[in-house]
Amino acid sequence: MILDIIESLRSEGWEPRFSASGSRLNEAIENYKNLGFEVRIIPVKELIADGCKICFDDESDQSAMIFTRKTCNVEKDDLFDE
Repeated sequence: MILDIIESLRSEGWEPRFSASGSRLNEAIENYKNLGFEVRIIPVKELIADGCKICFDDESDQSAMIFTRKTCNVEKDDLFDE
């Protein structure tokens, strides 16, 4: 089930962001990496294989859910507090 997959990834430090496809997906991956995040992509098809898919009814077959987590070597930015 999708919630089980997301909870499993969260336990490893991954945070779900959003689903996208095509150039929007590629742009998001590049932006998150430039911000110092690790990026993991899971095709929507894999997330809905065993459960409800109503949230993804409008998604194309090429859509993927973006998950990110902070890398260990990210330098602290004094502009923003965590």
